[in-house]
Amino acid sequence: MGILTKLYLKFEATMNAQRRLALKKRLKFCGDNVSIDPTSTIMVPGKMTIGHNSMISCYTTIYATFGVEIGNNSMISSNCGISSYGHKQHSLNRQADVAEDVNFSKPVIIGNNVWVGMNACILPGVCIGDNSIVGSGSVVTKNVPANEVWAGNPARFIKKLDL
Repeated sequence: MGILTKLYLKFEATMNAQRRLALKKRLKFCGDNVSIDPTSTIMVPGKMTIGHNSMISCYTTIYATFGVEIGNNSMISSNCGISSYGHKQHSLNRQADVAEDVNFSKPVIIGNNVWVGMNACILPGVCIGDNSIVGSGSVVTKNVPANEVWAGNPARFIKKLDL
């Protein structure tokens, strides 16, 4: 590896660390030993909490407008979408109407020790219980109880985890 490549990689690592630190300072709460990939996007970070030892992988987008909580020891895989912001469904005018959209927007709560698989989508108002797993590519439209595996579109119960 050439010297220019080594210098570039060192510079990139420094910039990524600075971006992560700046983002963590803007969160409502950020626990210890948290990893947020610099390619991820968090809209309205002041409404988001993330617990100790949790991670958000690359290219994940989180809309925390109405609140997003991620517990301790949880993993959000790459390219996930999590949104606490919803829109009215029945309208001839699809234009965003913040006053009306409040009725369809609710916080998202992801418990402790949760694993959300790659490309999963978690919609407003969903609570994912402790120790649960959401399969890759799932669209979670309703609450996932603790200690369960859910997958699919829409996500459905797969099995109970024997912990």
